[in-house]
Amino acid sequence: MPDAPALGPINLIADRASAGDFEKKHTPYIEVERHEDGTITATVTVGWDVPHPNQPDHYITWIEIHADGAPVARFDFVPVVSWPTVSVKLSLDPGTTLRAVEHCNLHGLWASEIVV
Repeated sequence: MPDAPALGPINLIADRASAGDFEKKHTPYIEVERHEDGTITATVTVGWDVPHPNQPDHYITWIEIHADGAPVARFDFVPVVSWPTVSVKLSLDPGTTLRAVEHCNLHGLWASEIVV
């Protein structure tokens, strides 16, 4: 399947199970590990379901993490030598919405959310 253009300002896929390969390789995947001290480690991977290209002409340029709409972390990437997987330790209240947003240099912004 050829790559499709970006679908909108921020592409938010509600149902990963029914998403196609194009959506799966762009949608950030968020994993949360809870710690005894009440903090969490959030790990965001782009290309978790289907690998995303990491070449000079097609790669993930950055990943941002937001908690209830407020930015809490940003990671910038270069092609070939870096890979779009990041982890950050956070102290968040239960019920906080964690959103990961990534930017593909060809296909724009993609996001996913979970409640922690």
